[in-house]
Amino acid sequence: MLRYFYTVLYILAAPLLCVRWVYKSFKPPQYREPLRERFGIVRKEQKESIWFHAVSMGESNAAIAIIKKLLAKDDTLNIIVTTTTPTGARQIQNGLGGKVTHHYSPCDLPGTIKRFLRRTRPKLLVIMETELWPNWLHHLKQQQIPVILANGRLSERSAQKYEKVYSLAEEMMDAFVKVLAVNQLDAERFKRIGLKERKSIVSGNIKFDIDVPSFRDHEYYPEWNNQPVWIAASTHKGEDELILKAHRQVCSRVPNARLIIVPRHPERFEQVARLIEETGFKMACRSKPGSWSPGVHVLLGDTMGEMMKAFNISDITWIGGSFVEIGGHNPIEPAILAKPVLTGPHIFNFNEIFCELIESGGAHMVGDEVELAEVVTGLMQNPSKAVEMGAQASQIIEHNRGALDKTVSVIESYL
Repeated sequence: MLRYFYTVLYILAAPLLCVRWVYKSFKPPQYREPLRERFGIVRKEQKESIWFHAVSMGESNAAIAIIKKLLAKDDTLNIIVTTTTPTGARQIQNGLGGKVTHHYSPCDLPGTIKRFLRRTRPKLLVIMETELWPNWLHHLKQQQIPVILANGRLSERSAQKYEKVYSLAEEMMDAFVKVLAVNQLDAERFKRIGLKERKSIVSGNIKFDIDVPSFRDHEYYPEWNNQPVWIAASTHKGEDELILKAHRQVCSRVPNARLIIVPRHPERFEQVARLIEETGFKMACRSKPGSWSPGVHVLLGDTMGEMMKAFNISDITWIGGSFVEIGGHNPIEPAILAKPVLTGPHIFNFNEIFCELIESGGAHMVGDEVELAEVVTGLMQNPSKAVEMGAQASQIIEHNRGALDKTVSVIESYL
């Protein structure tokens, strides 16, 4: 019954969604979303496919790791990947190129998902992390197409919300043949909202298994040599001002300190650029080599898919979404590169990982911009401490590897 009520609300909201999608269809090519794909109008597949769905960049990276493993074993697999955002789309295209077919995800209307299934002919759907669409799951189950939730995460806050609509949550959980949770706490939360014990597997987090890329020295910004650099990664509205205040305090004690700011969403690049200019810091943009010079104080990371390069030239990392109630972002990438990790107090999206890193000494939580400036300054003045923190963070990553092979093994059992 709740699914029908949800569908009626979705239909009523559809005109607003259409306006949003039409607006996006007129954006520059790198942000453009084909409107027809949102309604399931995609190329017809000549043979059965394996469908992967990822929301944005983080989920896309995990999907890429799985797909590469599968294709290494059988390069004849017909794989389709859907993403919700242009950021995720670019990540798939950069990571897999022509090896897969990409579409934007269809909206959650019965007619749309039926059309999409007819055209793509999936024999299996792998959903990354926690993207639960009632009509998707209902019609996939109805057509006896197995669905796997890979790298499954469910925060306590989300679990409590799903418990309020338990009958709908239980119906969605019943559509999965397996839920591969990143840890035992997440597995228990999925069970609380209706997942059967026999469908639950604790696989670990695939993101621990990403390869450590090799970089040229100072590849991201070659103008900085021997200056101490810290990065504020994946910042949200309301955080950039605090970061710039912290950097002002850091520079008062470490005059040659440098900062990289990488906003989480590309539509905020211009806004953050104006903010940096208003503070009086000399600024450069990663996308504009003509602005580069050794004397730049703040570098705006206004490109996509280059976060690891930015982490690589940074001595200290701070993860955004943690000074505002976003819940923090993934700290695994800087930890893999043996960088010390700093975070604000809001970490509920990655609570278990952050807690493990903090307990090991590889990460540190700060309450506000003043404390952030103090910690960054201390690490810059004591580089050996920063190196020690980074080494501890890297050890936690090594200890948690292995989820990718477990996940691929489960997926192969349904092919």
